[in-house]
Amino acid sequence: MEKKYPLDWLKLSCEKVYCCSITDRTWRKWLRLCQVPQYSREVETEKALYLLTLAYMKKLKPCQKFTLLQIKFKLKENPSSELHLAEAIYDARFTNAKGADLPEIILRVTGRQVGLRTLYRWAQKQQVTFGVGKQLTRPEVEQWIRWATA
Repeated sequence: MEKKYPLDWLKLSCEKVYCCSITDRTWRKWLRLCQVPQYSREVETEKALYLLTLAYMKKLKPCQKFTLLQIKFKLKENPSSELHLAEAIYDARFTNAKGADLPEIILRVTGRQVGLRTLYRWAQKQQVTFGVGKQLTRPEVEQWIRWATA
C-alpha cells in the first residue's frame, strides 16, 4: 500500500523548501503540473516528491518554467534527493500541528489508533494541558508519540 500525505502538510513543506509562501493560484498550477488529481486531499509519495522537487527547482530559478519530465530527471540525477525530500515531508508532519491532528499523526507514525478521549486521559495523567485547538510544538508532538508507544 502506497503511503499518502495530506496536501496541507505538503504545501507547508514546499513553502519551507521554497523559502517563501506559495499563493493558492501557484499551488494549483504546481498540482496540475505534478498530475495531482483535482480536489484530492492526499497524494502518494511519488507525487509528493515531484512537488517538493519542483519547490526546490523554483527556489533556484523562480522565473523558469519546468515540465514534469525535467522534475523526474532532477530526481533521477540526485539519488539522495529522495532522502532529503522524505525528511522534508516528515518535518512538515509536525509543523503547525494542532491537538485535533494528533490522532492522525500518532496513527501514521506508530500505527496505533488513538481517539481524542484517550488523549485527554493521557494529558490528565501526565498533568499537561491538551485541547483540539491548541497549537503543538514539535517537541510536544514527539512527546505524545513517545507516550503512545509506551
